[in-house]
Amino acid sequence: MNKHIIFAFLMSVALSLPAVAQKPDKAFEDIVAGVKAKDRQPDVDNNMNKARATLEKVLAKDANNAMANLGMAVILSYDAYSQKDYFRGWHYFKKADAAVSTFTADDKKVLDTYFMAQKLERRGKPIDKNMEIERNLVEEKLIKFVREENNLQYAEKFLEEFPDSKYYNNVVHIRNYIEFRKAENAGTVDAFNYFLNKYPDAAQTIIAKEERNALAYKQTVEANTFAAYKNFVDNYPDAVQYEEAKKKLGILAFDEAAQKHTLEAIEQFMEQYPNSPKMPDAKLMKRQLLFDWAKSVNSIEAYNKFVSQYPEGEMFVDIFNLKSAALGQSIAADLPMENYKVIRGFDNKQARDFGGSIATFADGSLMVIANTPSLNDDMDDVWMIKLDGEGKMLKNDILGNDFDDRVSTAFIDKAGSLYAAGLTNAIKNNVPGQSWFFKMNPQGKNEINAKFEGNEVLAMVVYADGKSLLGGYVQDGDTAQPTPLITKLNAQGRKLWTRTYAPGKKVTSLALDVTGNVCSMAFNDSWVAQIDELGYIKWDNMLEGCKLSAAAIANGKTIYTGTKDSKGYAVAFDAAGKKLWEAQFDIPADGSFKESSILPDGSVVSGGTFGNAMVLVKIDASGKVVFTKTFDGSKSVTFNGLAASADNAVWVSATYNDADIVVFKLGL
Repeated sequence: MNKHIIFAFLMSVALSLPAVAQKPDKAFEDIVAGVKAKDRQPDVDNNMNKARATLEKVLAKDANNAMANLGMAVILSYDAYSQKDYFRGWHYFKKADAAVSTFTADDKKVLDTYFMAQKLERRGKPIDKNMEIERNLVEEKLIKFVREENNLQYAEKFLEEFPDSKYYNNVVHIRNYIEFRKAENAGTVDAFNYFLNKYPDAAQTIIAKEERNALAYKQTVEANTFAAYKNFVDNYPDAVQYEEAKKKLGILAFDEAAQKHTLEAIEQFMEQYPNSPKMPDAKLMKRQLLFDWAKSVNSIEAYNKFVSQYPEGEMFVDIFNLKSAALGQSIAADLPMENYKVIRGFDNKQARDFGGSIATFADGSLMVIANTPSLNDDMDDVWMIKLDGEGKMLKNDILGNDFDDRVSTAFIDKAGSLYAAGLTNAIKNNVPGQSWFFKMNPQGKNEINAKFEGNEVLAMVVYADGKSLLGGYVQDGDTAQPTPLITKLNAQGRKLWTRTYAPGKKVTSLALDVTGNVCSMAFNDSWVAQIDELGYIKWDNMLEGCKLSAAAIANGKTIYTGTKDSKGYAVAFDAAGKKLWEAQFDIPADGSFKESSILPDGSVVSGGTFGNAMVLVKIDASGKVVFTKTFDGSKSVTFNGLAASADNAVWVSATYNDADIVVFKLGL
């Protein structure tokens, strides 16, 4: 044979040997040997290093080789391997996973040996199942490493390199915790602010704010200057020390205002620091300054201005409003932070005020109706407070007959007449009440004051022609079982007809459509119904497991709100009683919704009481839950009523701590 031919043949064989040696099969034999070596570190490293060298040669020629990438992932993720690198291991596995379709039948046999070495039960499983198991092993080792190392660099590396990992949010929490501890260790306001600005959604933001605020307040107290307290109040309005700082600031601010001795200065002080301990002195100074001004001007207009503020020689209206603002601020400090456009608290002579409802006038003012003890404190009367659009009191009156009188629901028509209903003639813990309805004209004159059959009115709608529909119940004297009762009155308050429905329920809500031809009813039960103008049922529906207690009608749709399966629940029906949509949302405890209102944008807002908390839920016209808001402070919060505002906000009345009425306008 020609020596050149022989040399060429030998060279081709020699060149082919590395390719044979560089196949991943042998590497997996070494990997299996390394796995079986377990805790014998030298044997593990020796076998894994041999396998790694083989696979690196394969990858040098074919970077996407599925077997080689999988082998590297196994090696670098093996806990007993001294040169493990979980990050690189996961990168290799992702490349292998992307090329899994390229595994040959021979590859699968090799891999089956490896999988069986890992765990006997993996023998013979389909390749996709074994790859899924391997994927979980490699990724979980990586996340375990990141968790246990508790190292910011590793956490940030993970987030940068694996943004699509199922553990991404978990590592975000790890990173945030590490950064929070850095801020704590630094122990400076700037360090905490850096953390809060960089990670506003971190789970530690609440405690970070608390620690930052406490540190900032400590520095403020040490400085003990007006500027220090002003800086704290301006920059830390959510601090628990805020009220205390405002009080201390108020003392210093009063000294400055008193030195100026001008009406503008003292009024500015009173507006900015209504909770200052110096407020009594400021009130006296303001009254004296205003009086001195009126005398110096010596005009009817000037005196009228003074008299309008102190009609009986006392600052009744001012005192009332200042107190309501201060009480509102105090209550707001105990409630979750929300978009309160206005918030006021009302306390009638430190009595137990509760319940009632709220209604708005066409000019944006509103009427708050609550229940308060009578003068002798033996019975309840009705307390009516008219407020302007900023929540300031315009006037207030007490209304009542003999014995207990309570209002549950109220309405104001376009002309400004007030309609209200509830119960009268009750004696606490003894004699049940009687259904009660009254109407006042726009001037506040009582036009109707009537009693009807039934024990209490819980819901009311008023027709455009002045007729009204009252919903409640009549209670059986022997069994105390309620029966739903509907009463229709004419514009003069005389009964037109009554209807009763299936016993064991109460009419808790009524909703009238724009035509006045149909009215929807809720009973805090699984049964809902719509009736015509004569009280006959047009359609009804049973929704098992539900308790629907509040109704509203918008654009021909009736929306019921209530509870189902320990969650909040809302459902909509068309004019024919066909279900359109339903929605569920979380609620804090057992309870019920009392009232719903339609906003100008067509969405519905419902309010109710659940345990010791008040809940508001907003649902758009398509049935999407826009939000649920829970108002739960250190004291109980009981929902009384709500009324939509023209600016797509809502006025809410609630009872705070079973004693005071809180009214707020919530921007939605």
